[in-house]
Amino acid sequence: MRRDILQFILLLIIPVSGLFSQDFHYSQFYNEPLNFNPSLTGIFDGDKRMILSLRDQYRSIPVPYFTFSGNYDMKFLPPKAQKGFFSGGVVFNYDRQGSSALTLFNLNFAGSYTYYINTNNLITGGALLGYSNRGFSEDNLSWDNYWDPVREVVDVSLGSGENFERYRFSYLETGLGVNYRYQHSPRNSITLGASAFHLNRPSQNFSGVTTDQLDMRMSLMGILNIKLTQALDFQGHLLYQAQDVYKETVIGGLIKIRVNNKRGKKLGVHLGLMGRLGEGLAPKFAVEYNEWYVSFNYDVVTKTDLSEYTNYRGGPEVHLRYIIKNVKPFGEFKICPIY
Repeated sequence: MRRDILQFILLLIIPVSGLFSQDFHYSQFYNEPLNFNPSLTGIFDGDKRMILSLRDQYRSIPVPYFTFSGNYDMKFLPPKAQKGFFSGGVVFNYDRQGSSALTLFNLNFAGSYTYYINTNNLITGGALLGYSNRGFSEDNLSWDNYWDPVREVVDVSLGSGENFERYRFSYLETGLGVNYRYQHSPRNSITLGASAFHLNRPSQNFSGVTTDQLDMRMSLMGILNIKLTQALDFQGHLLYQAQDVYKETVIGGLIKIRVNNKRGKKLGVHLGLMGRLGEGLAPKFAVEYNEWYVSFNYDVVTKTDLSEYTNYRGGPEVHLRYIIKNVKPFGEFKICPIY
């Protein structure tokens, strides 16, 4: 097989939407803040935050996708009330896609600075820098070279006939973001943010023949919180992402039911629905108990190009969060609740 068409063949045989163009995604993007906007680092009600996320999809068709993320971020509050504060965080991502076992290992460090415009308005700028490594395996792939026309059989001992320059490569990850927040009260707020990733457009290449650059990913995000009654809140979510020809719009909302508001025994239940336009729906359920939060959604794909897989029912997504709140001395400025 000619080396000058090797890159084209790879695009056909490796079933993945993220190798040269599109990143992994979460339906509950607001529960993976550092992966969507580095300026959301430290923007939460508390001092330290830990998040674990898992997404498993397409398990019953030939191109399963599995994504895992782990996050930790914290505020660096000044000893006395000032006009802002710094935050820092780290996020690890592991993504595995398709029969080629195309994997991504990613470790990023994020930092942000939040400036108090006034009592109700805050603006945050953030940056991200990290290390990424991509690779794949031939073990479960089929090649036309396996076909023996004389015996009319498939013979894997014939080999693929390919000579890959490499099966794994690394690159530098970069990102910038800005976020504006209007906080009328602890339960009424608006958050708007914009971010860009892969600013350096790193090379993505297995063949050594051509140099394909990873396209920049642009994101716009909005979160709305409204107090409906003493026991009910509404939270709305909006995400738009663009990466070359790939576009993604996620719209959703949920109702927060405050079952118990007593200190030390706070309990809440969240019921909602997310929709990825043109692709599918994701009913959501979450439970919040004091500083613990766990949420679950199940994506149901409605794309017509998957309709032939009648046994496909969707894929689960789970998020676990724990927040630590340090006891503040009297007179210290307290950050308004974020969620």
